[in-house]
Amino acid sequence: MRGHVIAATAALALSACATSSEPVATGDMADPLEGFNRTMFDVNNALDAAILKPAADGYRAVTNKPVRGGVSNFLSNLGQPVVLVNTVLQGKPGPAFDTASRFMLNTTVGVLGVFDPATGIGVPKHSEDFGQTLAVWGVPSGPYIVIPGLGPSTLRDSVGSGVDGFVDPLNYGQGDTYVASRAVVGVTGVVSLRERLDPAIEALNAQPEPYVALRRNYAQQREAAIRDGKFEDDPFKDLPDFDDYDFGDEDE
Repeated sequence: MRGHVIAATAALALSACATSSEPVATGDMADPLEGFNRTMFDVNNALDAAILKPAADGYRAVTNKPVRGGVSNFLSNLGQPVVLVNTVLQGKPGPAFDTASRFMLNTTVGVLGVFDPATGIGVPKHSEDFGQTLAVWGVPSGPYIVIPGLGPSTLRDSVGSGVDGFVDPLNYGQGDTYVASRAVVGVTGVVSLRERLDPAIEALNAQPEPYVALRRNYAQQREAAIRDGKFEDDPFKDLPDFDDYDFGDEDE
């Protein structure tokens, strides 16, 4: 695993040297692989229509909002150790303390994270990953990539995802039962996320050019995440926000 990470990091450095010097519009990113990416975008849309959308609709049909909220809280809590590591690596003691406090409180009082008492007492929630950490360290994003079955990314964020998986303590359990449980959690996470993003995906597909809209949205949201939400300009404010979409109108 470590060898793959080193090789990918080296490839990222080489791609930065080879990237075109042509300016990219604010809120967008370089897309030298556009032909491949558009094909993968179509493949992902087909997979979504055939598998994820029906699964999300079924999940919504057999659960109510409190149950879905509990599942979402539980899944979010599982990711807090990785967030904690990245807040430390980015030199953010305040967010690191917040994240550690949230994890301990929600895991205990919140019954393994099903409930979120930390938010109730005003402990902020942070979202940090190793792709953001690399950006804070000055590593360029590299080209935009649409990954089959996963969606939009960049070379930097793809490396970051691999490192996050490497440091995630939940990936080191042993035994068939544990592996099966992790698989169930993974599938549940995908379906839960797809159900929550349904309004945003519908808004995206209503755009005149969904591929460009998704690329710009991804670029904008990643830049805002790297800057901790301090985005100087928002030229694409009308695009659906996949990181902080308002699900307040969800049916009970």
